[in-house]
Amino acid sequence: MDFAERAARNEEVFREVNERIEAGAERHDVSGSLPFHCECGRASCLETIELPPARYEAIVRERYHFVVLPGHEEPAIERIVDDEGRFVVVEKIGEAREQIDRDHPQRHHHG
Repeated sequence: MDFAERAARNEEVFREVNERIEAGAERHDVSGSLPFHCECGRASCLETIELPPARYEAIVRERYHFVVLPGHEEPAIERIVDDEGRFVVVEKIGEAREQIDRDHPQRHHHG
């Protein structure tokens, strides 16, 4: 398994966890900030990013966008598209983007 594929697997796990957090917030009408997992490709990263569920949902509506802590971006597979200070929004590029298309050909965020 190469780097891009390994990173994609890690990111997928955190994306699923974050989508459950967001869905729970929606169900219980939570509007304050919640701790979402950093969606970087590092298997060892267990850090969280506080942001409102609606902001998270707006970011990940774009299927190639992920929320990561500053410095956790991987220039080989993603580029920063938005820097919000406490976190950055990265967009998958190249091989990592193709991996998302292969793994989830029709997948879109539930928003």
